[in-house]
Amino acid sequence: MRSEMTGSIGDEGWAAGLGDWLEADEEPVAHLTGVGASLIVTDRRVVIVRDGSGFRPRSGTRSWPHESVLRVSLSEPMRGQARIVLRTGPRPWQAVSMFFKLDQLRVAERVAGEIRKRHRPERDRR
Repeated sequence: MRSEMTGSIGDEGWAAGLGDWLEADEEPVAHLTGVGASLIVTDRRVVIVRDGSGFRPRSGTRSWPHESVLRVSLSEPMRGQARIVLRTGPRPWQAVSMFFKLDQLRVAERVAGEIRKRHRPERDRR
């Protein structure tokens, strides 16, 4: 559920608390709880909701349609954390990342797989 104080999404019933961030008829596919943020994969796009997004609506929530995500990768775990990186262009600033706790690594692998599966252009899906 979305916390009214922080704007974060908890693990319990995560799909039920997404109404503020999803478009009409958009279906959630996967969710990764990060450190200070949540990453949501839907049938249309990838959404990152930073904790406190209710207080900073312009920068607290960002999204990218699947076709604009060029690459997704997971960093090597370090000090109990790892990172998921979405690359949306060739320039250094065309990437966004989110840290997550190491106990979420299997979930992160599934999320990365869902993004990879969906990011291919239509012509490659035959």
